[in-house]
Amino acid sequence: MDTASKPSPYRWRTAVRQRLPWFLINLGITDKGTDYETVGGTHSWYNMDGESSGCYHCKVIRAGRLWESADA
Repeated sequence: MDTASKPSPYRWRTAVRQRLPWFLINLGITDKGTDYETVGGTHSWYNMDGESSGCYHCKVIRAGRLWESADA
């Protein structure tokens, strides 16, 4: 995971989420933010279904294979 130039609550949430049990995540304790770019961050994309890209840190979903271009 790449680092941001300034701390972000969205990246903090992602780090905490990796260490919590699933039942707490399912309760919404570490719910994703709305849009990571609004706090000055850069999306980190993952493959949702082979055609759509989702951001690890927020609820943004975009068409296309953006996770591939992020690796290049």
